[in-house]
Amino acid sequence: MEATKKQESLTEKYKSLFVRTKNLIVSPKQEWKAIHNETSDINIILSNYVLPYMAVLSLITFVSYIGSHQGYPFETALKRALSQFASFFFGLYISYFIVLKIIPKFTVRTYHKNLKLLAFKIAAYNSIILYLIVIATALIPQIYFLQIIGIYTAYLVWIATHGIGKFESHDLRVVFTVIVSLLLMFVPYFISVIFIETVALY
Repeated sequence: MEATKKQESLTEKYKSLFVRTKNLIVSPKQEWKAIHNETSDINIILSNYVLPYMAVLSLITFVSYIGSHQGYPFETALKRALSQFASFFFGLYISYFIVLKIIPKFTVRTYHKNLKLLAFKIAAYNSIILYLIVIATALIPQIYFLQIIGIYTAYLVWIATHGIGKFESHDLRVVFTVIVSLLLMFVPYFISVIFIETVALY
């Protein structure tokens, strides 16, 4: 009985993940309205919408490295997968803390009392498209050009800003969007480079 409930719970979790991902791609305006109205918490967002993607991209990185190299490079493949996971995990939290700090500096007032939750929503949900791109290009390296789709992240951030609060000006909303988008797209990359150079993972 308990096993059945756990299976149903897991099924519902991944169904919600799929629906949220689809809606952020197909109807982002409506989905961000729903996100802003949700009374969730950081741990639920992390476990239900972020960690599953990070786990998948790490696993795919590990398997693809094993499959594309001769011999048994298990240790190197594992290090590469852990590097991938760490870069996105720490990249998410670094972006989250910066977003949390800059929201009050760009807005006259916010529509949310819980700024920590708001900042995490912005960092986490707008990163989903990036996770999908990494997964796709890891599975099929020949479609690396799809990385340009990462620019869509900026569009998602722009839409998300409409539910954050009242900005001091339109220009500041644009600047905020650019800053957050660059953080989400490039902080994980720089962390990955640091891991490579300092820990010699590859």
